[in-house]
Amino acid sequence: MAEKGQVTQIKPNNKVVVKMLRTEACAKCRVCMTFSAKEMVLEAANQCGAKVGDWVEMELANDGFLSAVMIMYAFPCAGLMIGIFLGYFGLVQLIPGFNREVLSFICGLLGLLICHLVIKKNNYRWETIKIYSHSGMICGSSHRV
Repeated sequence: MAEKGQVTQIKPNNKVVVKMLRTEACAKCRVCMTFSAKEMVLEAANQCGAKVGDWVEMELANDGFLSAVMIMYAFPCAGLMIGIFLGYFGLVQLIPGFNREVLSFICGLLGLLICHLVIKKNNYRWETIKIYSHSGMICGSSHRV
């Protein structure tokens, strides 16, 4: 589904900042991590040659959305669970006398931290992949206000 937004800033490397009104379709998602109920600001590739003040339509492919959700939510959740199970069932034998629940909690947090660092380290690479970015600008509807 295409969403309309206004270009507010031109950035280097052929990128634009687009301010969009949050529609009901994306109001509950919060993937963009904005807490405003009405507006969201996204950075996208400028495929249309849009200028500040132009209105554009943007679209994110479904496969890109699902992959991004998996990276942002499922991967850290898996790291947390693996850390908890590793601490609870595996490392407790290496450290006798240590509280099993505390060790599993610490290992779960370490697993979550490792996943966060992996995502942070690879973020630059994922930003360049077209399916993960809000780069599906529909050029035909760009117009100046």
